[in-house]
Amino acid sequence: MISEKKKVSIIEKYISRETTADMHKNEMRFYSLVKLGRKEEVLQILNKGAFAANKDKKLSEDRVQSLKYHLTITAAMLARFCIEGGMDCNCAYELSDIYICKADNALTETEVIKINTEMCLDYVKRMEKLRKDKIYSKPIVMSIDYIYSNLHRRLTASEVASAVKLNESYFSKLFKRETGESVSRYIILRKIETARNLLLHSDYSCLEIAELLAFSSQSHFISCFKRECGVTPLVYRNQYFNSTELDNNI
Repeated sequence: MISEKKKVSIIEKYISRETTADMHKNEMRFYSLVKLGRKEEVLQILNKGAFAANKDKKLSEDRVQSLKYHLTITAAMLARFCIEGGMDCNCAYELSDIYICKADNALTETEVIKINTEMCLDYVKRMEKLRKDKIYSKPIVMSIDYIYSNLHRRLTASEVASAVKLNESYFSKLFKRETGESVSRYIILRKIETARNLLLHSDYSCLEIAELLAFSSQSHFISCFKRECGVTPLVYRNQYFNSTELDNNI
């Protein structure tokens, strides 16, 4: 049996993220976090000096210019991911242009790194505001955060309603109106979303994933996964790896 603490640790790595030891996957994870408006997690990564490490990946013999090129790439990726997340297209590209121009006038590596941090935080704060203010009311934002924090448990609408201090009947109607899904279906969709990332970016078996995400049994997990994705978890995993092998051979 996997302990509750271990379950939480594992699931946190795979919620709406692309996470492997591979550098490319870590970069994709970062952009996904910005897209989701997860400011604290983005700040933690920035504080670890992830962008500064690009000093060792030369795109130019001039180290400052090399970092500027990396910032330009980051700006393009941030714009693309945030547009996918609901940011206005013009706003996303205008932000990109603003920070690329600011970086172009920078004279030192430290200045470029500072501008990159400012840019990433600008994007993630806007996505956080978009998610919390424009899309959902405060109780629904709180309930969604509660669901994400408890995917390792069997959740009910009653428990989630209690967590946000609302009557279950009123909460269920509010949740449905704002998200378009019932509470129970939303929970299943988030579990399946996380299961997909676990299948693609980990070696956990179907049985282990079923346990991690608190499905009643392996067969229940497989049934839910097939209903939502159209294929079994094993077929989904194999399709991904077959596709990756094909891409690598092109």
